[in-house]
Amino acid sequence: MPKDDPPEPRTPPLRWPPAPVTSIQGAESPDAAEATEMSEQRSADRTATEEAPDPTAQDLTAQDRARGTAQVPNGRTPHRPEKARGSARVRAATASASAAVDVQTTEGVPAKPISAEAEAAAMAPPVEEVEAPPVEEETPEAEPEAEPEAEPEAGPEVVEEPEAAVETVEETTEDAPAEDAGEPAEEANAAEATAPAEPDSAEEDAEIVPEAVITDETAVVEREETDDSQPEVEDESEPQHEVEARVDDHPTQVIPVISGEETITIIPGEDTRRIIPGAEQTRRILIVPGRGERTQKIPVAARVEQPTTERRKAPRGGPYDLGRAPWVLLLSSLGVLFVALSYTGGRSGAESAPVAYWIGQVVVFTPVVLRLLSRRMAGVAESFLLVMGLAIHQYLLKWMYSPDQFRFPDELQHWLATTTIMETGKLFQPNPALPPAVHFPGLAEMGAAMASMTGLPVSGAGIIVAGVAHLVFVGVLFVCVLRASNSPAVAGVACATYATALHYLFFSSMFLYQTAALPFFMLTIWATRRWRAEGGKPFQVIAIGSMVMTTVSHHVTAFALIATLLLLGVTEMFTEKPRRWSALAMPLIALGVVAAWILLVARDVIGYLEEPVQQVAATVNTMIAGTSDASTAAPAAPLYQLILQGSGLLGLLVLFIAVGRDMITRHDRDSWRWAALIGGVVFFGGNAVRFLGQNGPEIAGRLSTFTYVPISIIAAIALVRAVQILPSRDTAGRRHWVAPALATPPPTGRHLVIRVLAGSALVTLLMIGARAGGWPPLGSLLPGPYLAGGFERSVDAYGVDAAEWELQVLGPGNRVGGDVTSVSLASTYGRQDPVREVGPLYYADEWGLAEDELVNQVRVNYLVVDRRLSTQLPQSEAYFENDPRAGLITEPLTTRQITKFDSLVDVDRLYDNGTVRIYRMGVQ
Repeated sequence: MPKDDPPEPRTPPLRWPPAPVTSIQGAESPDAAEATEMSEQRSADRTATEEAPDPTAQDLTAQDRARGTAQVPNGRTPHRPEKARGSARVRAATASASAAVDVQTTEGVPAKPISAEAEAAAMAPPVEEVEAPPVEEETPEAEPEAEPEAEPEAGPEVVEEPEAAVETVEETTEDAPAEDAGEPAEEANAAEATAPAEPDSAEEDAEIVPEAVITDETAVVEREETDDSQPEVEDESEPQHEVEARVDDHPTQVIPVISGEETITIIPGEDTRRIIPGAEQTRRILIVPGRGERTQKIPVAARVEQPTTERRKAPRGGPYDLGRAPWVLLLSSLGVLFVALSYTGGRSGAESAPVAYWIGQVVVFTPVVLRLLSRRMAGVAESFLLVMGLAIHQYLLKWMYSPDQFRFPDELQHWLATTTIMETGKLFQPNPALPPAVHFPGLAEMGAAMASMTGLPVSGAGIIVAGVAHLVFVGVLFVCVLRASNSPAVAGVACATYATALHYLFFSSMFLYQTAALPFFMLTIWATRRWRAEGGKPFQVIAIGSMVMTTVSHHVTAFALIATLLLLGVTEMFTEKPRRWSALAMPLIALGVVAAWILLVARDVIGYLEEPVQQVAATVNTMIAGTSDASTAAPAAPLYQLILQGSGLLGLLVLFIAVGRDMITRHDRDSWRWAALIGGVVFFGGNAVRFLGQNGPEIAGRLSTFTYVPISIIAAIALVRAVQILPSRDTAGRRHWVAPALATPPPTGRHLVIRVLAGSALVTLLMIGARAGGWPPLGSLLPGPYLAGGFERSVDAYGVDAAEWELQVLGPGNRVGGDVTSVSLASTYGRQDPVREVGPLYYADEWGLAEDELVNQVRVNYLVVDRRLSTQLPQSEAYFENDPRAGLITEPLTTRQITKFDSLVDVDRLYDNGTVRIYRMGVQ
C-alpha cells in the first residue's frame, strides 16, 4: 500500500549489545538482581564489539516511538526454523530515560549504530520508577474498519504475521550450549536494532495473539517491522488492559489475553505454571531497570492438539459452590412428604396409600439422579450435598415407618444387647436372642454410650447411632470413589446407584451390627488406597484401626473386608509394573486380625454361619441330582417383580459389558477399575444365590450389600463417561470388537438429553425393583395392622404385652416356642430362651406321641399361640423359623390346630389377652 503520510523526522538509531538479558529471562531467573548485573556487565563490554553505524538502517518514526516498536529492513538472514505457532506483540510500557534493552538475536539483521547521545543516555543511572497517565491512541479517520472474524469453537485464535523483518531473541534459563557461545561476532552484531528510550512515555495497551503454551525452558522475543502505511485495526470486541505490578521489588508487566482456552501465569522466582481452563490468559513479564520495551513475539513449543474432552462449567462460587443442590433437595423433600402421607394412609387402611408411596419414592430419588447425570454441576460440593441429602431423605423414610420403637427382629436383638450393657455395665453379656452378637459388641457399645451421654432411651439412641453410621458410610463411599475416579459426577452417580441395593433402604440403615461395621469397612478401603498412592504411616494407622473396628462389629463384614482387600492387592500386582508385593500387606493383616478374633474370642460364629451354608449346598446338590425338596425350595416371586428386577439387572449387565470392552480394548492399567470389574462379576454370580433354598433371597440380599459397591462404580463410569455401548462401524457398516476413539466428544443437545433421561430411567427402575423385592417384603411396605409373618407388621401391642408378662411373671431364661414374631418378642422383651423348631406342634391336627417326643427333644417349657394365625396367610411364606412347610402354605392354620392345646391334660393356659395365649407344657 502506498504511504499516505510523509515520514516523520527520525531519531538517531541505537546499537544493541551482543549478549543481552531480556525481561523474560530476568523474570524466569532465580534472582532478578543477578540478571541486572549480567546486563550491566554486558553493557560494559559493548565498546569491544562496536561497529560502524549501518547507513542503511532505518530510523524510527514518531508513530513507532509511540508504539514502542522498531523497524528493521527486510531480507533477514535465514536461521534455523522456529516451531512456534503463536506470537505476542507488545507495545512499549513505561520506561525510564536511561533504559537500554539488551537483545541477542538469532537472525541475520544488519547492525544499528548507536549515537553518542543515545549511548550517554544509556550509561546514565536508571530511574527506579516512573509513572505517567496512560496515553490514549487516536485512530485515524481514514482507518478502515476491520471485518469481524468468526470465533473458533476451540483453541486460541491464530493470526498470520506479515512478512516483515523480525529480530528474534532466544532466551534460556539454563546455560547456553557451547555451539551458541562460539558463533562469530559478525553474526551476533548483525542482529542489532534500535529502540528509543523515552523518560515520560505513557503506558500503552498490550496486544497479544496467543496460540501455544509457554514452556519452562525457553522463551523467544522478536521485534517486528511496522509499516506506517498500513493502518492498524484494533479489535474492539474484546477489552484489553495493561496492568503494572511489582514482583520481588521489580516492576512487572501483566499482559492479559482474552482466551476461552486456558490461562498461563509466569511468576518470577517460581518454576511452576498455573493453568486455569476457560479464564483470561496472562503473561507476567518482569521489567528490569535499564531496559526499554519493544514489540515482542513469544513463540513457544507447539502444542499437540488434544481430542475434545468433557467440559463442565467452572464453579461459580469456588469449591464450596452448592449449585442447584438446595433446590433439587427441596423438590426431593416433597417426596418424603408423600411417603409420610402414604404411611399414615397405610395405618388407617386408605386405598390410595400405595399410590402415594410409589410417587413419593420416585420424587425423592429421580430429581437427584437427573441432576447428578447432567453436565452442569458446580463441582464436588454440589455432588456431595446431593448424595448426602438423598441419604438423609431415605433414612427418614425408614425412621417414619416406626418412629417410636424397634419392630424388626434383628433390631430388637441388638436393642436387648445394648440394654444389657446399660444395666450391667459390662461387655460380652449373654444374649439369647442372638448369641453371636455377644462377641461383636461394637454396635451395642456405641448405642450404650449414646444413651448414657444423652439420657435418651435405648431406642432413641439407637436411631441416632444407626443414622450417623449410615451417613458416614455413604460419605466415605463418595470420597473413596472420588479419589479413584477424580470425578464428582462419577462419585455421585455411584452413590445414587448404590442406593438401589435390595437392603439399602431398611436393612443397611437399621440398628444392626452390620450398619455399625460398614463405615469402618469403607474407611479401611479409603485409607488403603491413600497409603498405596501416597504412602505415609497415618494412612496405615487409619486402615489397621478401621480394620479392627470392622472385625469387632460384624463377622460377615469382616470376611467381606478380607476378600475386598485381597482383590485390590492382586489386581495391583498384575497391573502395576514392576510388581510390588507390599500390595498384599493389608489383606494379610486383615486376615490375621479376623482369624485371631474368630479363633480366640468368637468361636461360636462358625456354627452360626454353618447352617445357611449347608442349606445352600444341599439345594445345589438337589438341583444337580434333578430332585426337588420342599424344605430347600426358594419362595416364588411374583411375575411383575421378576420383570422389574430382571430389567434392571439386564441394564446393569449392558453397562458392565460396555465398560469391560472399553477397558480391554484400551489396555487399561488402573488396578482399581479392574478390581471393580471383577467385583461386578461376583455381583452377577451372587444374584443367582437367591434361587438356592429358602434362605436364598436373604443371603443374596445381604451379599449385595458388598457386591453392589463395584457394580455401582462400573455403572457410574458408563453413565457419566458416555461409554460406547456398541462397537464402532467400519467403512462397510460392520461392527467389530475394536478399540474406540481415544476420547469421544461428550454428547450435547439432543444426544445429551437422551443419555441423561435413559440413565435416570435405568437407575429409577433399579430403585423400584429394589423396593419391590427388597426389605421389607412387598406386602409390608406400608405400616398398618397386624400381618402374620410380616416381621415389622407383626409387632403390635398384643404381642409386646405378652412378652413383658413373661419377663415379669415367669422370669428370664425359660424355653419358649412360638411363631416367628412370638419367638422374637419373647427373646427380647421377655428375655426368654427361644425355641424355633416347634412348627410341627402347630401343624398337627391331633396331639400324639410324635408331638410328645418333639417337646421332650427341644425341651420347650412354654408355647405362645397367636389366634390370628388361623385367619391370615404368612407374608413371608412361613409361619415359623425353620418352617417345614415354607413356600407350600396355601391356607391358614385351622381353628382346630390352634385350639387343640386347650384340651390337653398336662398343658395349662397361663395367659390370655383375647388374641395371644401362653401355655405351660407338661415337661418341666
